Amino acid sequence: MVMAKLKSPFMQNLLASIIVALLPGIYVALTVLGAGGGPANATRMANISNSVLYAVYFVFGLFSGSVVSTIGPRYTFLLGSFGYPVYVGSMWYFSNTGKIWYPIFGGALLGMTAVLLWTAAGFIAFSYSTEQKKGAYISMQWGLLSVGSTLASLVAFGINYNASVVSCPDSVYIVFIVLMCLSFFVAFFGIVKPSEVRREDGSAITHHQHNGWLAELKGQRKIFTDWRMLVLILPMFGSEIAIIIFSTLNSLYFDVRARSLNSLMFVIMQAVGALAITPLLDSAKIGSRRMRGLITTTAMGILTIVTWIGLLVWLDKNPLDPLNPPLWSWSQGPYGGFLVLTLLLGINMVIYQVVVQWIVAALTNDPKTLARYAGFAKGCLAGGLCATFGTEAAGTLTQMDVTAFCLCLQGVGLICMFVVCWFGVKDTNYGLEEGSVLPDGHDLDKKGDTAGSSPTL
Repeated sequence: MVMAKLKSPFMQNLLASIIVALLPGIYVALTVLGAGGGPANATRMANISNSVLYAVYFVFGLFSGSVVSTIGPRYTFLLGSFGYPVYVGSMWYFSNTGKIWYPIFGGALLGMTAVLLWTAAGFIAFSYSTEQKKGAYISMQWGLLSVGSTLASLVAFGINYNASVVSCPDSVYIVFIVLMCLSFFVAFFGIVKPSEVRREDGSAITHHQHNGWLAELKGQRKIFTDWRMLVLILPMFGSEIAIIIFSTLNSLYFDVRARSLNSLMFVIMQAVGALAITPLLDSAKIGSRRMRGLITTTAMGILTIVTWIGLLVWLDKNPLDPLNPPLWSWSQGPYGGFLVLTLLLGINMVIYQVVVQWIVAALTNDPKTLARYAGFAKGCLAGGLCATFGTEAAGTLTQMDVTAFCLCLQGVGLICMFVVCWFGVKDTNYGLEEGSVLPDGHDLDKKGDTAGSSPTL
C-alpha cells in the first residue's frame, strides 16, 4: 500500500516539490537577501556569478530534456542537486575572503546542475498530471518552493535580527547547506521510474519507450519547428526577472535586518501567488482550457503592469547612488512603499512563471515531448536571467532603465501568451497523440474545442 502511494503521480510530484523546496527554495532565500547574503558591496559579485550561472544554464537547458528522458528523473535529480550546496558555500567563502573565483566556479557548476533539477521537476509536473490538474501540479512545486524559501528566510531573519554586521553570519550559510543536503535522500529513496508511476485507476502515464540518444536529440531539434514554443520564447525569457530587480534593490537600499524582513515577505507572497492562481487555471466552471488561459493571463497581466509601473514611480522618488547606498532600516526612509512593492514582486515572480508553464504543459500530453519542453522553457528563462544579471553587473544602466526594460519585456510577453492561448491551446489532447494514456473516466466525446494545430513532435 505504501509503495502504491509512493508511485502515484501526486506523491511523485509532492516529493519533487520537496526537493525543489530544499534546493531552489533555499537558493531563492539566499538570493533575495541580496548580494548572496554578503555586504552591499558584494552585489556586483552576486550579479557576476549569477550571470555565469544562467549563461551555462541556458546552454545546458537546450539538451536537459533529453537527459531526463534517457536516465530518468531520479538520477537527473541526483545530478541536479549537488551544485546548490557548492554555490551556497561559494557565497560563504566570498563573505569571509572577498575573493570572487569561487563564486564564479560555484555559479558555473550550479548552472550545469540546476537546469537538470528543474527539468526533472517540470517533467513530473507537466506529464504526471491529468489535463484537469496541470495548474495544481505546477503550483504545488512553486508553493513548496515558497515554503522552503520562507523557512530559510525565517532562519536568516532570526539570526540577523540582532546582527551588528552588514552581512549574514556563518551560521546562516551552514544551516542552508545542511538543509540542501537532505534533498539527496528524498531523490534517491523517493523518486521512481516513470514506467512505475500509476494513476488511481492503475493505468500508466505513457506507452512510450526510450529510443536512444540520437532519437532524443532529433526530437529536441524539432522544438524549433513548433511555432507555439517559438512564440513563447519571450515570456519564458522574462518570466522570473522580478527576483533580480528585487534582490538588487534590496541589497542596495536596506541594511541586513531590513533585507531579511523584505526577503521573508517576498517568499511568503510566492506561496500566496501559487495558491491564488491555481483555481483559475484548473476551474471546471470556466468552459474551455483556452478560456481559462486567456482569463488567467489577463488577471496576471493587470497585476504585472501595476507592479512595474509602481516600482518605476518609487525609484523616481528615491534615486539611487550605487557608490553611496542608503542602507535604510525598516524604520527609515520610504520603507512602507517598498514593502508593498515587495509583496507585489513576490506574487509576480510566481504567477507569471506558473501561467507560462501551464501554457507549455497544455500543448501536449506526451511525456517525452514535455520533458523537452520543460528543458527548453528553463533554458529560455535562464537566458533572461543571465541578460538581466549581466546588465546589473555591468552597471551601465540605471535601475530606472533596467526596471523599464523589465516592464517592456513582460508586457510584450503577455501578448505572446495571449496568441498561444487563443490559437494553440486545445480543450484536450487526449486521443490525439500516439502513446498518451487516457485517464479512467475521460470521455473523448466531450473534448470540446480543438482549436490550434496538432503538436509537431
